[in-house]
Amino acid sequence: MQVVRMLAVLCCCVGLQACNQVDNYILGKDNTPKPKPLDAIVSKVNVKKVWSASVGKKNKTHAYLKLKPVIQGTTIYTADASGLVQAVNKSDGRILWSNQIKHPVVSGPTVAEGYLVVGTNSSTIILLNQHDGRIMWEAHLSEDTLSKSVITHHKVIVKTIDGNVYAFDLTTGKQLWMAEHGAPNLILKASSSPVMMGELVLVGFSDGRLDAIDSNTGRVVWQRSIAYATGASDVERLVDIDADPIVRQDTVYLASYQGYIGALALSNGQFIWNKPGSVYKDMALEDDILYLTDSHDVLWAFDRTSGQVKWKQAALKAHGLTEPVLLGNYVIVGDKTGYLHVVSTQNGELLGRQQLSASIDISPVVAGRTVYVITASGELTALTINNK
Repeated sequence: MQVVRMLAVLCCCVGLQACNQVDNYILGKDNTPKPKPLDAIVSKVNVKKVWSASVGKKNKTHAYLKLKPVIQGTTIYTADASGLVQAVNKSDGRILWSNQIKHPVVSGPTVAEGYLVVGTNSSTIILLNQHDGRIMWEAHLSEDTLSKSVITHHKVIVKTIDGNVYAFDLTTGKQLWMAEHGAPNLILKASSSPVMMGELVLVGFSDGRLDAIDSNTGRVVWQRSIAYATGASDVERLVDIDADPIVRQDTVYLASYQGYIGALALSNGQFIWNKPGSVYKDMALEDDILYLTDSHDVLWAFDRTSGQVKWKQAALKAHGLTEPVLLGNYVIVGDKTGYLHVVSTQNGELLGRQQLSASIDISPVVAGRTVYVITASGELTALTINNK
């Protein structure tokens, strides 16, 4: 079942629309739409490369995996699909420590409380010491975890693609509880991460439901259906919640594939607003604006209180955009042709772009006035972006 499901999820994520395209995928053909050439723009920003460093191998399997780097203090923590986990000095790209683990990595890293967690394609999670990269323990799961784990309250909380949620003791790796939710036979090769809300864990699943689970016992406190499967085929019925929920005060912002984008009141489980949409990448929320990339690679900005569309940018359709990240007045996205795009938060205007060494499949990260980008060639690049 795992092999069949993993083939299916990868096929769906590259935009299959008919059965013959599944056959094409298995035969090794690329079914993704061909991006149109980018229109020339007058650049209004200066994008300057500060340094670059090798943090992985050239790899085509990064796409759709949640391998976004994590920045803590002066260190960037990275995980490569080949199994290479590293700590990198943020100011100059110097490698502080490196560990080549035995299994390819499919999710992570998560960094907290002095530890680092990654998920592997052998249905395990591995805990490493944050300061030197030593492996502390490895725990087995029912299936792979394509979502990043959560480290909280001295626990590691993990969601697997077959719809199970686990809690492990952070020090010993002992399983504390498991909550079973289940999953359809066909899912996307993407998966939302658990999110903490006080003592509750909010978990979005591939059947379009959101569970609130007691982090101490694993008991499901409440459940909400966010999207409902419709259509004649399994592909048409996909409604996975793959973007991480975002919690602000008493509201959670959610999006599903072929379902809805919306804001849900945690007090009564009712939608404050919702709009039809299709999203499988993480969103960004700052001040009163929710930013997202939809499954057609259109960038959107919504008013977070009303759901009113502030702007949309459709010039990058089919370019395989990453999730959006924010740097001051800029929205930053990478694409599969190797371009880093700078977009205005005010009106969605394309302000500039910079081509890097290879496809950008992993979301950039931002610290201060610097954006850090990993390409499919395994190169980590630090860049500054400023107005001209």
